[in-house]
Parts: sequence; structure tokens; C-alpha cells
Amino acid sequence: MALSDRVIMKKAIVVEDNLLLAVIYRQYLKRMGIDITAEVTSGEKAIEILKKEKVDLIIMDIMLEGKIDGIEAMVKVREFSKTPVIFASSNSDEFHFSKAKLISNSIFLVKPVTEKDFNEAVSQSEDLRE
Repeated sequence: MALSDRVIMKKAIVVEDNLLLAVIYRQYLKRMGIDITAEVTSGEKAIEILKKEKVDLIIMDIMLEGKIDGIEAMVKVREFSKTPVIFASSNSDEFHFSKAKLISNSIFLVKPVTEKDFNEAVSQSEDLRE
């Protein structure tokens, strides 16, 4: 069974301020049969959307536009949602990695993210859903 056949998720949000990476993630998700409900560049906007829309997966950069980073945004999202999150960040230092690991239902990928790594993380995130 191909990975795309296993994917149950239908909707995702991409929170990434690098527009080229957002396009790449969109293509990865599209090939997996997952629709993107929104692409935003700030944690604040992600929180606003996630309060209104239910998604199956969150793709979250750590360093974002706006006043809060992706980890802080997910702390606020966890107040109302347990949706799995895949952090994709070039900040692989111990400080950011350990902060991200405190977020429940999360997976951490170090940029640059290959399609294979991305697909594996999406597959693993299915196990994190309620």
C-alpha cells in the first residue's frame, strides 16, 4: 500500500514565512491528497484561523513574521486544540528543539526537509491524532 493510500488526513494549515518553502510544502501535501485550508506567515494569524477552522495537521515554522514564534503560537493553540503539528525549522539548536518537544502531539524536522522526511512525519502524525 502506497503512503498516499494510507493518509486519512484531509486538511492542513501551513504556517511558513518563506514563500518558496510554503509552495514546496503545498506540493508535498497535494501529492499526499491533503488540502491546504490556509497558508499564513505569522503565529497570530495561524491562531486566528485555527480557532475558526478544524484541520487534521499543522505545518509550523518556528521563526515567523509577527510578535510570536511558532512554538509560542502552538502553546496558545494547545489551549483549544490537540491537532498534530510538524515543526519544520532550521533552528535545530538544543534550545529550540527542547522547547518544541514540550508541545504535545508534535514532530520536529530540520530544514531543509526532504519529501521523504516530510511524508514520514505526516504518516507519524496520524498516530498522534485523537
